[in-house]
Amino acid sequence: MGMEQKTHFKVDKSKCISCGKCVNTCSGMVLSLGKEGCPQMRDFERFGWRGCWRCQHCLAVCPTGAISIFDKEPENSLPLPPSEMGGYMEQLVMSRRSCRRYLDKNVEPQTIDRILNAMQAAPTGGNSSSVEYTVIDDKNRVKEIWQLAYSKMESAARKHIYTSSFSDFYYDKMKQSEKTVRKDDLLFCGAPHLFIAHEKCSGKWAEDSKVNCNIATAYFELLANAFGLGTIIMSYPADVLIELAPEAKKMLHIPPDHYMKLIVGFGYPEIPYARGVQKDRKAKIHRYSEQERS
Repeated sequence: MGMEQKTHFKVDKSKCISCGKCVNTCSGMVLSLGKEGCPQMRDFERFGWRGCWRCQHCLAVCPTGAISIFDKEPENSLPLPPSEMGGYMEQLVMSRRSCRRYLDKNVEPQTIDRILNAMQAAPTGGNSSSVEYTVIDDKNRVKEIWQLAYSKMESAARKHIYTSSFSDFYYDKMKQSEKTVRKDDLLFCGAPHLFIAHEKCSGKWAEDSKVNCNIATAYFELLANAFGLGTIIMSYPADVLIELAPEAKKMLHIPPDHYMKLIVGFGYPEIPYARGVQKDRKAKIHRYSEQERS
């Protein structure tokens, strides 16, 4: 079977209007308009840079729903959000906060499933879709990992041994925060659930793998907030698991050759916020304008 057949690329000629939008959005450049004016796919060597990127842009861009691919029918795709969603997204980004105190309860599985289902659309370099997600969706499982990692961290700290990013000063400050903002847990901030994006990191695409994981982390964090959950993006716990408590990291079943730098703690916030803050970072924005050219 040729690679073209493996895509199950199909065109409903009765719906096709020969607009060519699918051709002009095909990342792999494997589509062209045939003699009848309908798109056709050339055979190719393999998926990725040498052929189809599996992006489904052809299905998504077709105005009449004439194209299906990988047995995905256009009528089963979600419609695009209305233009006024920009305002909601603006409000979401500007009102989200890092949550460091959580209710001791699990998030409903249906909510987590909806977030993870949406995460399938998170972008990756070259549309590799190779990022893997580890989710601890039960608070008791998180506590098992926490107990081992926390004890290892405390034992090392008594010998003044810390992660590469910490020192006596930073550790002492974090211990102080356990009395208030971090609610007896400087490691995971008491989050009942954890999300970790990780990907095999080697060869010439190693840096891309890191970026993919960081993008996935940002997408998950915003989605969780959109569903009313509290979140916190943490790098220190990842360092603890890697440098001080490899036994705890092993409990996550994340392969040793996978990049793992950020952990998202999430759950129902104990202290909901009443409003967003008012940051002013306009000085950090640089625009190349006509005025600057003159």
